[in-house]
Amino acid sequence: MRLGEILIIAGCSSIERLCDIAATDPTVGYSPRPNPIDDRGPMIRAARTLLSSVTRVLLLADIVVVKQLLLAKDRVARTLGRLESVANFTEFVKAFSVFGAEMVELAHVTGNRQNDLKDERRRAQMSSARQVLERSTMMLLTSSKTCLRHSECAHSKENRDTVFCQMRRAMDLIHYVVKDGILESASDRNALRQVPEWDSERATAFTCLRHFSRLIEISRPSYERNAGPGGGGVPPGGISGSVQGPPPSVKDRTPTMGPPLLSKECISPTQVRDKETGIAEHRRDRDLMRRNSERDRERERERERERDRDRDRNSIGHSREYSTREREFPKYDNKADLGISIFSTDTREQLLAALDKVCEKTQDFTDSAYTSHEHRENILLLCDRAKLELNQLMRIAVSMEQYPNSSFDIDGAIESVLAAAHDLTTQLTLTAQDQSAELSHIIKSGIDIANSLRNIALNQELDRLQECADRFHEHIDHMLEVCKLLRQIALTETLQVQAKFTEINVRIYGPQVITAARALTSHPQSKIAKENLEVFVDMWQWLSTDVTTITKEVIDLAQSSTKMDKTTEYLSLPRPGKHGTTSKPLKPTRLDSEEQEKIAKTGLEMKMVTNEMDAETDKWNGASEENNDIVKRAKNMSAMAFSMYQFTKGEGTLRTTQDLFTQAEYFAEEANRLYKVVRQFSYQVPAGPPKKELLEHLDKVPTYVQTLQFTVKDPTVGKAATFVKVDHVIQETKNLMNVISKVVSTCFVCADRIFEQTGVPFDNRLINVPAVASVSIEPSSTSTKSAKDKQLGAMKSQLPCEYKRVRTALITFSAKPPYKI
Repeated sequence: MRLGEILIIAGCSSIERLCDIAATDPTVGYSPRPNPIDDRGPMIRAARTLLSSVTRVLLLADIVVVKQLLLAKDRVARTLGRLESVANFTEFVKAFSVFGAEMVELAHVTGNRQNDLKDERRRAQMSSARQVLERSTMMLLTSSKTCLRHSECAHSKENRDTVFCQMRRAMDLIHYVVKDGILESASDRNALRQVPEWDSERATAFTCLRHFSRLIEISRPSYERNAGPGGGGVPPGGISGSVQGPPPSVKDRTPTMGPPLLSKECISPTQVRDKETGIAEHRRDRDLMRRNSERDRERERERERERDRDRDRNSIGHSREYSTREREFPKYDNKADLGISIFSTDTREQLLAALDKVCEKTQDFTDSAYTSHEHRENILLLCDRAKLELNQLMRIAVSMEQYPNSSFDIDGAIESVLAAAHDLTTQLTLTAQDQSAELSHIIKSGIDIANSLRNIALNQELDRLQECADRFHEHIDHMLEVCKLLRQIALTETLQVQAKFTEINVRIYGPQVITAARALTSHPQSKIAKENLEVFVDMWQWLSTDVTTITKEVIDLAQSSTKMDKTTEYLSLPRPGKHGTTSKPLKPTRLDSEEQEKIAKTGLEMKMVTNEMDAETDKWNGASEENNDIVKRAKNMSAMAFSMYQFTKGEGTLRTTQDLFTQAEYFAEEANRLYKVVRQFSYQVPAGPPKKELLEHLDKVPTYVQTLQFTVKDPTVGKAATFVKVDHVIQETKNLMNVISKVVSTCFVCADRIFEQTGVPFDNRLINVPAVASVSIEPSSTSTKSAKDKQLGAMKSQLPCEYKRVRTALITFSAKPPYKI
């Protein structure tokens, strides 16, 4: 980087010196100095040098970032190999601690690189790879522990090997995306560009239909006026001289076969055709030609008769007039003079190949077992219709070689082919929509089956487990079919990639839920096997949420694209929120990826505070939690904070900003209830430093609760203001959660202090407050068991210190960095 800085400074110094000298030029109004600059060449060369230096610095910085990312990925891969070869739990905990720290670094650098990627598909691939790594990390922990505890169990080993394989595939995808950003040579770049999107492995039914429609459009025949010695002319057959052919946007198009890249503003194939080829204007011209065709033929016959009469006249004036008309209306004896572009052999082959590719992609719809007979029949009929219309177009194109005046027929044939392609696109969308209508029931039933597997496995009901496994596999197959169809009709590259990787994750991790249940059946007394099954069930719920989300986004976008042409917005009419006339209601919105990146750091901090809260509430396990209001309130707040943290990542049950604000209101109310409970508990604590510390932390709670409530109720208008409000709500929730965590921790110390000083075991029923408004303090009752023994047992059940650091590293990994390195 030092060399780049030197080059930039040198270029800037040269430009500054030359500009200072140029200021003496009298042509710009400055007083003349000796030796003024007349030639601006040195200044131009200095500017080019500066531009070259800046370019070199940017390239060097990009290379440094890529090297840093690849090194981080290689370190994670090596640590993953060591994790796979450990022989005991102690070595695993140590290796997993190193693995967690390296995963945090990989998450940071991949998050930065994801924001720098210009290609929409590459950004989506990087996001999918990071999501797989994040979700697989917890499954890696439980499956590895189960495999170490029950090394003879084949099912637990299958769980672990599957997770390792998926994580390695995700890292390979990261490597591919990063290396694709910097190509070694121009030949590699050209080879990559030579593969068309519609004919590659990432081709979908939509891209193939779009490519077919574009080929039809650029093959539309054009009518040009060939310059000759007598001037231009118009083709016979009734085309008037006022209409010179299709607009320049059609006539001057170069037949580029590759379709344009998809963008965020997705449009249907018909809209692509109208936008890129100016077909609307051409349709108006063609209709004008059709309306005036008979009149033009009569005029042409009249001109022919007039020219015949002129030949019999010997007047010089009449001869001059005849010569002028001959130049204006020359006769066409050869069709080559018309300039009609007939379909070439290559064009015909390309059209046939494109239509075959479209029919091939529709097989995913017709071969699906969940496609209704009506939709399957309609798709097959529309494919046959498209083939017939294309054959008719080919025959008309051949006939134009002998009958050039059949331009109106070929225009109608082209419109028929395009209409068939559009109808096929609509039918594919309806088919996918019909299958997705049953998706909610399928997902709900699948989650119920996954939740029931734990009890079935614990009871070792093998026959019932096999029955549930068969039903669960049917649900997996249905979800896979829906994901496959969604990818075929997705209108953006991001949705295509998301649908593809969602399908892969469902196919890989879905059957592993059954495998984890079989492992628990083999060892029903194993707590780690039970925990492993719960983690895989949670993974299945995440995947079900992903399928629901991607289905809604794809279907909504497909439906909105079909309605785009029918909807007209009259901007001249007054709209809500303009000029202060009406108040615009707050609409629930969803944060995009960039906004989620900005609030990810605050969300991560809140998640770490939530983890501390969970650790503190675990210390109360020695007592009966069902009667402990402090524990119940604290756990409720921890669950709410975790759902708000998931919102910062685009996950969880909170979908819109309004959901987040409502959750924050409930969070503040729960904090207020906890404050009242702890206030009653503080009356039982004897005077001393613990009570003083408890009251110091407790007195801060009302202030933070009031601040959070004011922030939630603050009105906003506009997306930018809403994002700022979301950021403030997350920040205030984190602050309140931090204070609550300290309050709960101090409560545990005070409870232990009561036992040490009085010898009376702490009774959780003392802080049980069914009605917070009216609290009655009851005398302490002696417990039958020693609370001290319960507390010691709870402390023994705590995780080791090294394992806590691993847990913290996993939490840190799950966030996306809001800053750039």
